Amino acid sequence: MKILVMQVGPVSTNAYIVYDEATLKGFVIDPGDESVAIQAEIGGRGLDIVAILVTHGHFDHIAAVDKLKAALEVDVYASELDAQICASVELNRSNMMGRETVTCKIDKYLKDGEELDLGFAKIKAIHTPGHTHGHLCYYLLGQNIIFTGDTLFKGTYGRHDLPTANFEYLKQSLGKLFELPDETKVYPGHGPSSTIGYEKKHNLILGE
Repeated sequence: MKILVMQVGPVSTNAYIVYDEATLKGFVIDPGDESVAIQAEIGGRGLDIVAILVTHGHFDHIAAVDKLKAALEVDVYASELDAQICASVELNRSNMMGRETVTCKIDKYLKDGEELDLGFAKIKAIHTPGHTHGHLCYYLLGQNIIFTGDTLFKGTYGRHDLPTANFEYLKQSLGKLFELPDETKVYPGHGPSSTIGYEKKHNLILGE
């Protein structure tokens, strides 16, 4: 699997384009802004995108979802809980940014432990509440790769002072992720990649 990361939007969100190099089929995770640039990257590589996955509903992870969905004609996946955040400018915080507000519609809901089989990839949804109540991480089965959104960053973790956030749940969610194999590569919603093994030794959550 090939993973492309594009830093988009006002807070440098990591938007991921993940695809199979043999078939050129792929999916997008958290297209948080700059739909034109994301489409150009997809088109320039001749990719066939079959799904959009959203880790959580905050504006910086969904701003390009509706435009990309319309252009690619694919379904958008997230949790049912965070679909509510996606649909609310107050909950997704786009009303606080002094710019055009955004919402997006989720087509299909994923539950904790549910596996999404795209043919070229199998993705397990892991419910990690704390940053938002319906936050999902996406684990590529057989690849030792996880996309952690704003639950887990290199050396730290997501904010827990926003609507539906809860620090105790966040700590529990990090504990769940730390049960993954140490070699699992972590691709977060912001900042550099890491590994589960590194985070089990160095993450600030361990001192809280």
